[in-house]
Amino acid sequence: MLDRKVSVLWVIEKGSGMDHLRSKPQSAGELMTILNSAQDNMGRGGRRVANFFIANLGETALLSGSEVASRCGVNASSVVRFVQTLGFSGYREFQSVLQQHLSASIVEARQSGAGGITLPEISKPLRLVLLADSGRSFNEAAEAAAKNFSAQYASTEIETESYASYDVQPEDFARRIESAAEKSDGIILVAREHPAINDAVRAATGRGLPVICLTTDLPLSGRVAYVGSDQYVSGATAAWLCGRMLPRGTAGKVLFVCSVPFRCHQDREQGFRHVLRSEFSTLAIDERVSSNESIEVIYEAVRRYIAKSGPPAAIYNVSGANLGVGRALEAEGLSNSTVFVGHELNANSRSLLERGIMDVTIGHDFDREIALSVDCIRTARQGIQPVNRITQSQVFTRFNCATF
Repeated sequence: MLDRKVSVLWVIEKGSGMDHLRSKPQSAGELMTILNSAQDNMGRGGRRVANFFIANLGETALLSGSEVASRCGVNASSVVRFVQTLGFSGYREFQSVLQQHLSASIVEARQSGAGGITLPEISKPLRLVLLADSGRSFNEAAEAAAKNFSAQYASTEIETESYASYDVQPEDFARRIESAAEKSDGIILVAREHPAINDAVRAATGRGLPVICLTTDLPLSGRVAYVGSDQYVSGATAAWLCGRMLPRGTAGKVLFVCSVPFRCHQDREQGFRHVLRSEFSTLAIDERVSSNESIEVIYEAVRRYIAKSGPPAAIYNVSGANLGVGRALEAEGLSNSTVFVGHELNANSRSLLERGIMDVTIGHDFDREIALSVDCIRTARQGIQPVNRITQSQVFTRFNCATF
């Protein structure tokens, strides 16, 4: 959904396969709103160009269309077509809007002097830290997206620092937040809910440092914004998939796999329980087992459950460590009979999907979410309160997991 101010501009030319704006954006602010809001309608190449513009408005004002294309890994003609979908006659007209924005920024910098942003600060790279406390495969995917962003956009440097949840205590992780706050211009954070972590985030934002929560929210921490999927909807989607993949009216047990207290896991569980109860009343969550984001821990927990209670009709894993669930099902000979739905698309879950052990995984676009997180930090540093950026969940099976 587009911002209300600009939604009237967005129309679809039926049959053309192309989205166009009826009138072009008149300011960099309007342009940013459209680029952020319309990405769900773009292909991968379009999102690359949009993310480049979002992260490098000032730099784009000085780059040729060919230079932008080279930085984005697309053809120059693709950049021209992209700006034409925004209502501009060509790249030069599009660039003039950005040049006006850059000129205004320089004037503002001169007027601010020592009391605000200075001219050198306009060109200085933004130094951010991605700080993650999650499962190893999740951390690796988030780090890869952050490193890709840094490599693509010279205006932003993202240092990555991640810890497996079972290796770090919340109080220790809170100290990592304090350390990151001392050396950065902003933090992109993946963290569990805990008073010490909330306090560390509150202290950082209290000093004016933007902290963005990625994938899992900390709404009581004073964070600046949340970027990620609507996790309640993701859980509801998982329940619908589980129920529809089983024969109608199946009476059976669902094993629920959770982890350390992440808000995203709690929201997924609420959505899952609601849909299971309202749409598939013959299915019931029999037990909750904890993975602690560890492959070994969840492997043993699932096998103990099966030995005690028998095979479940379905397993829903809201946490990481899908590989542990898959190995347990394989060891028990249940790969073809127990429905298995989880989250995140990575090397482990892709392998499980392709081998027919996992049925569905619900993922998201890390590259886009990192770009949106950077945009939120830039917005906050300008003294503007950024809004939460809710992204679309993506459903992957063995038929489409290799293409993403």
